[in-house]
Amino acid sequence: MTISFGLLGAGRIGKTHATAILGIPGTKLAAVYDPIDAAADHIVKMSGARRASVEEILADKSIDAVLICTPTDMHADQIELAAKAGKAIFCEKPVDLSADRVRACLKTVDATKAKLMIGFNRRFDTNFAAARARIDAGDI
Repeated sequence: MTISFGLLGAGRIGKTHATAILGIPGTKLAAVYDPIDAAADHIVKMSGARRASVEEILADKSIDAVLICTPTDMHADQIELAAKAGKAIFCEKPVDLSADRVRACLKTVDATKAKLMIGFNRRFDTNFAAARARIDAGDI
């Protein structure tokens, strides 16, 4: 089974995720959205994905999951739309700058039983782990 992804946002981090998907066996990047033509076209050329609107990506039953790599102020709305569309969701951090908006978004995710992962990519960074260990030890 091949897992098919739609990419929302083709900027720096979107390119990073597109490259990662291309290197994982059993996955494919099916569609990409970005309002900047050159950014979307770059991903299309490197991946063979098609350009599509957010609405087209979410309505496409052949797309299993979305990677949300758009600006922060779009994350919560796009998470909710993707959850309602039945997509698995990976979203770059943060969900939103408002804790109330994050809570409302997560209620939608819970209600739809969507699978959601937020990309807290520094969580396992060795420098952060070392600082945490020093805090836990009372050194800081």
